[in-house]
Amino acid sequence: MNDAFKKYVKGDRIIWMIIVVLGLFSALVVYSATGNLAYKHHDGNTVHYLFQHGRMLLLGLGIIVLVHNLSYKIFARFALPLLYFSILLLGITLVSGVNLNQANRWMTVPLIGIQFQPSELAKIALIIYVAKILARFQAEDQSPAQAFKPIMIHVLLVCGLIFTQNFSTAALIGLVCMVLMIIGRIPMKYILGTIGAGVLFVVMVFLLSPHVSFLRRAETWKARIERYTSEGESADDPGNFQAERSQMAIATGGLLGAGPGNSKQRYFLPHPYSDFVFAIIVEEFGLWGAVVVILCYLLLLFRAGVIVRASTRTFPALLVVGLSFLLVIQALVNMSVAVGLLPVTGQTLPFLSMGGTSILFTGVALGAILSVSRFNMLEKEAAKNKE
Repeated sequence: MNDAFKKYVKGDRIIWMIIVVLGLFSALVVYSATGNLAYKHHDGNTVHYLFQHGRMLLLGLGIIVLVHNLSYKIFARFALPLLYFSILLLGITLVSGVNLNQANRWMTVPLIGIQFQPSELAKIALIIYVAKILARFQAEDQSPAQAFKPIMIHVLLVCGLIFTQNFSTAALIGLVCMVLMIIGRIPMKYILGTIGAGVLFVVMVFLLSPHVSFLRRAETWKARIERYTSEGESADDPGNFQAERSQMAIATGGLLGAGPGNSKQRYFLPHPYSDFVFAIIVEEFGLWGAVVVILCYLLLLFRAGVIVRASTRTFPALLVVGLSFLLVIQALVNMSVAVGLLPVTGQTLPFLSMGGTSILFTGVALGAILSVSRFNMLEKEAAKNKE
């Protein structure tokens, strides 16, 4: 059994432990949080969503195992075709995607009938591409500034297609790409100029949104920010309901929590199994549960740093930086929304929230990180054998 484990599961052992811990938390909290949903849609069959989510977790785990056994060089080789394919899917989704919550974020795969979010594919493809371009211009005879133009063309293209339907995801992708460019030695005047232009663009969108039809969703973003910054809102305000219920769940969690399956706010909190899953974790598992989950993501970032330090090549190091920052920043945003530190965004908790697309592409990201870790170990072992 141990030999089979070593054969198929390689790379950083601590990251594998983090994946297992997050998966266990995910199964427990989704089972609890979907009870009300099961009574509404499946005649009280509370295990329906547990089995459905369990299958996605196992599939996500299978993707991690598959991807981490691939060479990281494959990601670089197919970076551009994958990016253009995801851009095509984003365009199709924008024009004829499935409309949920007044936004076209989902598309249905023909013949199969499965729905998924192309933005999940696009953000991973873009990070792989950015890492590849930055790595190409790190040689002594190259100037990193030359990487800025091709990177920004594709960042603007991807973020522009996502922006009108999902501002938080576009902002998250843009932020991670900025971090990668800073690490990749892009001149700070380019970075600061881009950030300034981005802020000006967002202000213009808010000003023009009442008059331009495809920017109408900006009214929703503006309302969320206004509710967040306003004091003394009514608890009956439907727009403030999610934040109020989330904070109530967290406030009643205490040190040890109410226990698995004993959440009360799951009956009132919208999307307790996805956007606000962290609130249910704190309510049921208390402070210790929140600390374990937070430490898992911070430890993932730390171990990613260890992998980067062990890397002897630029592309895999930048790839690990980009993907780990993507997962950890998204997790911190989700948890910050749950405790009231940020306005409501709709970002899920990676490998913990219920949701097929999110789990599968989180699996791809984790698999890619472990692929680099596996290569580093093989390289280190080969070096020892030569000695």
